[in-house]
Formats: sequence, structure tokens, C-alpha cells
Amino acid sequence: MNRPLLAICDTERDYCRRLDEYLRDHLNLSFEICSFTDTEIFKEFVKEKIPALSVLSQSVYSALSEGGGIKAVKNILVLDEANSFVNEDESQEEEKNICHISKYLPAGKIIDGILDFCVKIPDNIGNLDAGRGSEKVKLLGLFSPLSRCGQTALSVKICEELSKHGKTMLLNFDSYSMVTEIMGQDADEDITDLLYYSECEEGKFSVYLERIKRSGKGFDFIPPAKTATQIKEITFERIKSLARLLSDAAGYEYIVLDLSEFPEGLFDILRMCTRVFTVIGEGKEENYKLEQYVKVLGNNGYDDVIANTVRCLLPKESLGGGLSTYAGEMLAREELVSE
Repeated sequence: MNRPLLAICDTERDYCRRLDEYLRDHLNLSFEICSFTDTEIFKEFVKEKIPALSVLSQSVYSALSEGGGIKAVKNILVLDEANSFVNEDESQEEEKNICHISKYLPAGKIIDGILDFCVKIPDNIGNLDAGRGSEKVKLLGLFSPLSRCGQTALSVKICEELSKHGKTMLLNFDSYSMVTEIMGQDADEDITDLLYYSECEEGKFSVYLERIKRSGKGFDFIPPAKTATQIKEITFERIKSLARLLSDAAGYEYIVLDLSEFPEGLFDILRMCTRVFTVIGEGKEENYKLEQYVKVLGNNGYDDVIANTVRCLLPKESLGGGLSTYAGEMLAREELVSE
């Protein structure tokens, strides 16, 4: 399947080369990227093949506009070189879907501009998921009836270990979660936004994912919903659909669900997991809660979840490398990764 074409044209050779390299390394969308440092060559190129998205320096855009060299080209992101850019034909720019961003922003901000632009393009610009599906995705669930048991810390360490073996995503379903604090990253949008966008425009899922996800410690995570009310609206079917998209469209090999009791259909979510990890304790109250949880699973026909559950008694020395070692050895023992 042909990938959508992203064309870059800037007569500053070093800038064009650096932007090309950065986009290839950090724009995780399935664009075919072509770069040009000669305006005339670009003009001849688009006569034969129209890019899905063109990133043009202001000087290139002005030269081509004056010469009528890009009449057929739409979806243009102009890299403005002046402090202000005077738009002489707003109606034409709106018709051709042309936006502006400063050329001298950090490269990461240029990518943010490209993602925002892709979201705003009225028509689907092509299959940005082409060839990215993962056929061997493993869905790992963590749930414990115990509170404040170290489950989220274990989830993070599991993701760190898994990321050494494949592309890994963490989804957290705690209300007022500490994940963003642990990862040292906050965000305006979260999993509820991603679910909404994907259900409205599934064809642009990868674009929305790149805009919303955060990365750190070797893996990606989607900022969690804030409240229990929001999490309760994230049903089994929605999580199942999201897991499919993360695997098929984004190529994740490991998806880790750090679960609470709030998502609707919790037991069905656990049932679809490759493996379930349950943090346990040694106290009388902790053992009682675990027994009640197991009894509820059995009484409701989820004996398969019980059989697929690994009980985790976390090491008391969870600081430093203790929890990392524990997570790595457990994953190898369960044959979820190779040693």
C-alpha cells in the first residue's frame, strides 16, 4: 500500500537536511518523506505527484505562489521566516488549506504543528498506519483488590523492562493518578480525548495518538482520565477497541493496563489479557480481601482469569533496582520476554 507523501522544500540546505532527519526519527506516522532544496525541482516534481502534505519555507512558498507553480498543491504548512507574515489572499489559503508556523521553533514544536495541521485537514490524507501493525501484541493487566499496594510502581517497572524487548504502551485507570507525576510529564489532553477522537475519526487515530501520548523511561503512556466518573465511562468495548488500534495502527507489541475497579466490565478486561498480575500482601486484612476477590471471580464464571493470574508479593526493598529486578525476573519466568 502506498504511503502518503510529505514533501519538504527549503533552499537552506542545512536546515532542510536537519528537519528531514528529525521528522524521519521522531514523526511516528507512515509518511513517505521527500526533501528538496531547489524550488524549480520541487515545482517539476509536483506536476507528476501531489504530496499529501507539503512543508515549505516562506521564501519557497512565496516564489512558487508568484510563479503559479503550486496551483494543484493543497495542504501546505508554511514555515514563516519573518516575525510577521502578511497574508495577501486569505480566501485562496483557506481553499487550499494553508497554515503558517514559525520556521525557528524547536524541531519538536514543528512536529506539534504538523500533527495539529493533520488533524485539521478536512479530508483523510491517506493511510498513516500502513504497514505498522503488530501481530504479536501482548496485553498485560494489573489489578489488585488492595489499595496503595505499589501496583502503579510495578506497572511502570514492567513497562521499563518490556520496552527493552519491544514497543510498549502503558494505560492507567486510577482516579487522580500519580502516573504523570512519576513520569515527570503533565498534559492537557488524556485518554478520554483520544477515545473520543478515535471514535469520531478512526482514520486519524495515529495522528491523535502522536499528539496526546507522552514518552519516558523507554516506553509511551497516555495521560489517564482525572476522575472515577470519567473512568467509569471507559467500558470493556472501548478498551478492546483502543487496544486493537494501538496494535494494528501504531504497532505496539506490549500494552500494559494498570487497572482499578472503575472501568465498566473490569472482569472482561482481565479476561482478554495475556496475563494478569495481582499484587498481594501478607497481612490478615490483605489476605481476606484477596480471598473475597477470588471468590467473586469464581462465582461469576471467571475461573479462567483466576488461572491466568500471577500473584505478586513485592520486595520490601522496592527502591533502587529491587523492583526492576523483580519485574524483569517475573516477566522472564512467565515467558513474556526472553531472558
